[in-house]
Amino acid sequence: MEKVTTKAPVRPERKPVAARQRLQFVNTDPNRQYRIIDADDARLSQFVDAGYRVEDIKKHVLGGQRTDIPTPTDNTISVGGGKKQMLVSIEKEFYEEDQEKKQQIVNDREAAMKPNASEGQYGDVKISGELRRRS
Repeated sequence: MEKVTTKAPVRPERKPVAARQRLQFVNTDPNRQYRIIDADDARLSQFVDAGYRVEDIKKHVLGGQRTDIPTPTDNTISVGGGKKQMLVSIEKEFYEEDQEKKQQIVNDREAAMKPNASEGQYGDVKISGELRRRS
């Protein structure tokens, strides 16, 4: 009796979530900051009003699950669930200005939470022991 061996089916290479291919920007201008946004008229209007310009996504984006074929008619990429996104960019100088303003808001909020010893706001709260729910 002849022994028959069968080859195990070749399974596709597993790609861990942390190692999957993500979007990469190529052919970028170092003096501009790039960003992917939802292709929604209201959202796009906000960015255009802030000084962003729409970029040709086919020239600047590689990788990802659904980015191989940008939609030729509307310069977007499909990201699933019926959503599409597009690429915009802004001058680095304006981008950094915007980031400084955002950081100042955070700094102001944090400063408001900290006690001001000159106004009599000092001390701290300590909780010791176990906290138990009373029956």
